Amino acid sequence: MRASPTSESPATEARKWPVTVTVILGTVAVVLNATVVNVAIPPIMADFGMSQMAAQWLATGFMAAMTATMLASARVMERFGQRRTFEISLWVFLAACVLAAASPSGGVMIAARLLQGATAGMIQPLALVLIFDVFPDRERGKALGLYGMGVVLAPALGPAVGGVLIDWLSWRAVYLPGIPFGLAALWGARRYLVEHRSDAPLAFDWLGLLLLAVGLAALLLGLSMLAGTGGWALPGIVVGLALLAGFVWRAATAEAPLIQLQVFAYPRFALASLLAMAYGAGLYGSTYLVPLLMQGVQQFSATATGLAMMPAGLSLTVIFPLAGRLADRLPAHRLMLVGCAGFAFGMLGLAFSRPDTGFLALVLWIAFGRMALGIMMPALNIDGLRSLPAAHTQQGSGVINFARQLGGALGVNLLALLLESRIGARLEGAVDLHRVYDRAGGGRDVISALTKGFSETFMVLGLVFVLAMIAAGWMGYLHAKLRKDSAGLRR
Repeated sequence: MRASPTSESPATEARKWPVTVTVILGTVAVVLNATVVNVAIPPIMADFGMSQMAAQWLATGFMAAMTATMLASARVMERFGQRRTFEISLWVFLAACVLAAASPSGGVMIAARLLQGATAGMIQPLALVLIFDVFPDRERGKALGLYGMGVVLAPALGPAVGGVLIDWLSWRAVYLPGIPFGLAALWGARRYLVEHRSDAPLAFDWLGLLLLAVGLAALLLGLSMLAGTGGWALPGIVVGLALLAGFVWRAATAEAPLIQLQVFAYPRFALASLLAMAYGAGLYGSTYLVPLLMQGVQQFSATATGLAMMPAGLSLTVIFPLAGRLADRLPAHRLMLVGCAGFAFGMLGLAFSRPDTGFLALVLWIAFGRMALGIMMPALNIDGLRSLPAAHTQQGSGVINFARQLGGALGVNLLALLLESRIGARLEGAVDLHRVYDRAGGGRDVISALTKGFSETFMVLGLVFVLAMIAAGWMGYLHAKLRKDSAGLRR
């Protein structure tokens, strides 16, 4: 394999900050697009007459596609080179943005979201690789701090920007803010990135990727059909589970699998992966549900909804550095217990919201839950990876990211299914939520059913994190046992 460009050479020294800015711009483009769309789901439902289960594919499809391609990104970079992978991914992403904005139907828009998610899964891992290539070890923390600020601020500001665009222009405009960032990143890539690739790339497990992508799609599609009367729900779920079982078999037998199952032989890492799935379900599930709650139950505008979500994102710019310092000083399981309990409490507050709940109260509950997730994130990554041998650290990092995205995709899908079923149970199955969001069917009975449906859904999401506290406590027990055994050996 060709050596990476040394970060001490004069040429690399001159490129390191332009490269960093370039990858930040590319990442902001895809991350901004991932979050800015959430506040647009209610008006999209109203315009296209989409059911809530169909509309959830705008979020679930994006995350499922990103989950699959994230595992493939390293091999694609080896074969096609860093610059070419970055450029092709961004061009496809920008084309998907235009397609989504001009979509004539919900199906076309979902297809565009799948393309956006697939390219986002390529760009985000590549950004970190490029930063590590051009910075020496002593300066990587500073570069990653700047990168992290961009990654955090984009989703924080995304819903507010989306809300304003919807109310001033149209929901179609929410797909456009990422385009200027993407074009700027393409200019920077052509000017500053080098065509670094492997001379002897490892064999890529195409069969494993196919089993994962098709299996995940079939499972999610089957679950979404449970809310309707379609007879393909059970076959879809069975086929999806069978293909995912095939993916696990492939990972256990292939020479170069997408995931090395050996990392799950370490109990603390296995528990960390389980917590990462819960984290993804909480982060993406709440981000999906909150706009629907505020525009359906409280009947707030898209702008008000976006503004309500912005403080939660901005608070992470304070919480992440603090949580990182605490993770270096306190046992990780304590921070994870605090984070799980705090998020569950925040979801309980949203569960008790009513049509007359004030704007400020909703802002506080949303921010409280998001800050709780921020507290547990560094501890989760650090303790999970710390439990692995150094040879497995890189693979472990990819697996934890995969687990978080998988939890997000499954979480949004299952929470949407739960919400649909609970509302339908109170409206005798006649769920026509798109009429609520175009203000044509928001009668008292419908709003009451909506309120109770959201209440039960947020309670279930909170309960998931109460159960996650068991895993966090178990990690603490294993850590204490390891320290006790180590102390006994020293004596």
